Formats: sequence, structure tokens, C-alpha cells
Amino acid sequence: MIALRASAVFSVGLVLLAAGGCAQSANDRPNGFLTEKTGGMQADAWSGTSLASAKQLVSGLPAAPRSRALRDLQFEVMVSQLVPPRADGSPPPSLFDRKVDRLAAMGEGESLNEMVRNAGAYGDPAIATTVANAMMMAGERDGACAIVDHHALVEPFASRARIACTLVRGDKDAALADVAALRGQDPSLASLVEVAAGTGAPAALAAGPADGPAMVMYYLAHVAPPSSLLSTTQPPLIRALVGQPALPMATRIDIAERGEALAIIEASRLADLYVAALRENAPLPPAMERRARLVAAARDAANPQEIAAAVRAVYGETRGSPLFPTIARASAGALMNLPAKPEYADLAQEAIRGFLLLGDKQLAKAWTQLALQAAFNNARAQDGLDRLMPLIEIAGVDNAPKLAPEDVNRWYQALRRDDPGAAALRGNALLALFRGVGFDIPPGSTDLPETPPPGVRLVMPPASILRALQAAGAAHRRAEASLLASDAVGETPLAALHPAAAGIIVGALREAGEQGSARLFAVEAAIAYGL
Repeated sequence: MIALRASAVFSVGLVLLAAGGCAQSANDRPNGFLTEKTGGMQADAWSGTSLASAKQLVSGLPAAPRSRALRDLQFEVMVSQLVPPRADGSPPPSLFDRKVDRLAAMGEGESLNEMVRNAGAYGDPAIATTVANAMMMAGERDGACAIVDHHALVEPFASRARIACTLVRGDKDAALADVAALRGQDPSLASLVEVAAGTGAPAALAAGPADGPAMVMYYLAHVAPPSSLLSTTQPPLIRALVGQPALPMATRIDIAERGEALAIIEASRLADLYVAALRENAPLPPAMERRARLVAAARDAANPQEIAAAVRAVYGETRGSPLFPTIARASAGALMNLPAKPEYADLAQEAIRGFLLLGDKQLAKAWTQLALQAAFNNARAQDGLDRLMPLIEIAGVDNAPKLAPEDVNRWYQALRRDDPGAAALRGNALLALFRGVGFDIPPGSTDLPETPPPGVRLVMPPASILRALQAAGAAHRRAEASLLASDAVGETPLAALHPAAAGIIVGALREAGEQGSARLFAVEAAIAYGL
């Protein structure tokens, strides 16, 4: 788990622990910006959860869980207008403070700004400092500087931020004058400001904190941040580095691909980088260049024939790759514009997989109907559909109330033919996910293995977390179950997560009332297992 408060790189988050009255008053009322009508959770989602438990859950959230569905779900809890649990005398920081901290750790600067503004909490210098830093890391320099200019901040961040914003406004002389007084206290800032103002040399840069003001300085100075930062998995730094034009394009794309897989970088942003790299003839590794060309071709497709060709290329060349979901999302615009017509029936399976990955059940259903028509009296098409039907059922595209054992066994046989070595693990994952989404499959009623094959290294989350998750789901404690699900996965890659744990997560979310998120996570896990 990546904890922003514990990071020396982002030490600004420490000041939240001392946050005062503004945050406490914000904690006494709903303080998000999403309502149930605008895509948020029901206002009573914390019902049944104590304030002490809610605080502990929020503080323990991973900054970058290895599931897009669960990251989106924890984000939804954080920014929805939920009635907070009743005060219970639990010690500070407040629930609001902890939400501010976690949203900053997730790299959600813009949403954090919206939440704090709606709560009227900018009077707290600690919170204003955290938001300003998060906005700078996200590349929102003007918005960050508006906070710096109009609200009290915590030192030494306040001085660093004021100098950075002076440079953002183009006043180099004033920035240099301010730095002169701080040179002994902050040599890294001084050297960066001098380079940005044109009076220093990049070679003389001193190491310093990689916070928001530093990222602004690197951007304005047209200097690449230190290479020691480039392998980070911290969401704020990933967002900041992707936006640094002084880094080689291949480096920015590599970071953006990692960030997209963690739901930190938008797929459209990654696609923009691919296209820009090709336009600039930037040197890229061969495999990365091929991915860039696949996405660019999908973007440029102007008619259904070109779109179909682009989709075939994307899905044909990336299927089975760990980057398949990322490239599929980056080229999703082409898929969305492809009509479900008989002349494109040979693409039905690719289209279904793509729409399931994107969470679009309506389009997945339309293409499933097309695939069923194409499979009628066509053994090859039927065989291909057997490989895809498990995903269709996990996603709930046809809302089937039950599964016929003979169908399940036929699908499992297709898995065995495709990859005998991986079939047992995938079959066990399929069984766990089927049960998780609500299908009643008694032990021994199908050929699916009840346990993973021996010798496979899998990660089982702590039993205490899984028990708490199941209890929260059974009691319909929606927000609690949502955050426990994210905590259960944490930084475990989904391909390494024990299928039994995946099934428990899916089932608990479904019981808690998060059917859509449960299905999305199940599809995500199934694809990670190779289904």
C-alpha cells in the first residue's frame, strides 16, 4: 500500500494530521459533490458503519489499487454527498481530513479542489496546502495558484508555492528576489528558479523534494525531473511526470501506460501521447511504436471499413498481452463507432470483449446477438463463442437466472483445448466468479475445478479483511463494503489474486448493492486470468 503521509517525497500530506475546525465542521455534514442523480452513491451509504470504522477504512485505502473498477468505487465513496456516520468520540483527524489526504494520494487534484470548495474548507491552511500541492502535481497550475494567492498555507510549502506561482505569472525578477532570501534554507528551490528564470544552468540543480512547486519549476525551466523518480507508482508523481515535456516521449509514454493501467491516466491522454510521438517522429522502442500506430490508426479511421480494419489489428495483435486492456481503452473510440451489422460479424467476439472491458452492457448485448446469429450452423463461430460466453455471463449481459452444467462444461473444454496448462486455474477462477455474481453451482455439478492447481503462487488477502468484507456485504453497508473491497486487492495484480478472494469480493459487493461494480470487477479479473 502506498501511503502519501508516509512518503518523504510528499511530506506536505503530514500537515493534514493537525487540521482544525473547518475540516471538523465539514465532517458534520455531507461534503462530496456527486449525488445519486449525478452518478454518486446513495446518501445513506455509510448507514450501519461507525465513524471510527469509516475513518480507519478511508485512512487505509491504497492510493492505486490494481483494479480500475475498485478504484472508481473508492473514488465514488470519497466524493459522493454521503451523510457521515454519527460522532462517536473517535480521535482526530476527522473523516473529511482523511478523505482530503486520500484523494491527494490518489492524484485526484481537480476532484479534491471541487470537494473542498463545496465544503467551504479552504479556511484551513493545512487543507488548502494539500489541495494546492495536488493541483500542481496534476498540471493545473492556474487553479493551484488561485488557491496560493487567496488562502493561507502551511510553511515551508507556502513560500515554495508563492515563488512557483510568481514564475507561472511570468515575473522572473520577483521570483529571483524571493529566492535570494531563501537560498540558505531551500537550495533546491533556488537552483530551479534560477534555471527557470534564465540565470542558472541545469547542471547545477540540487536535489530536493518532488512536490507540486518543484514539478511546476521543472516544467517552466524545461528541465527533466531526476531519473530516480521515473519508476514511481505514486499517482500524483505519475500525473506530474506524464505532463513534463522535457522528458523523452518514450519515457512519458512508458509512465502513461503504467498510469493508465492503474486508472491514474485517462486512456484518451495516453492516446494523445501516442499520436504526438508519431507526429514528432520521436524515437520509440519497436513494440511501443507498434502500439502507437495501432491506436493512431484506430483514431484516424474515417468509415466503417477502416474502423473494422483498425479494430481487427488492435485486438488481433494485443490479445493476451498485459497491455491489451490499456490499448483497447486507448482505441475505444473506433470500436464505439462500429455498427453491429452482419457484414462485421467476424469482429463480434472482439467487439464483445471490448465493450465488456469498457462496461457497456447495451452494446455488448447487441454484438452478442450478432455473434449468436453468426454462430448458427457455423461450428467455427460456435467454438469461438464458447470461449467468450463465460465473460458474457459474468458481465450479466443476458441476465441469465442460471447456467446449464452442460454449457459450463462445454466452455471449460474450450479452455482446455486452448491452453491445457492454464485451464485448471482459469476453470477455478471461472467457478469462483460465477458463484460471486450469483449463479448457484453446487460442488461437483460441473467439471470446473473447486481449487486452483497445486504449485501456483497466488495471493490471498488477510482473512480478517475478507471476513469484514463479507459481513459488510451481508449487512448492506455499501460504503464500508466498497472500501474493504479495494483494501482487499490493494497492490496485488489481479492475475495473482487467489480466485476464491476474487469471488468473495464480487459476492460481497453484489450483496451490498453494488451490482454494477461487482460485475465490472469480475470481468476485469476474468480478463486478467486469461479468460
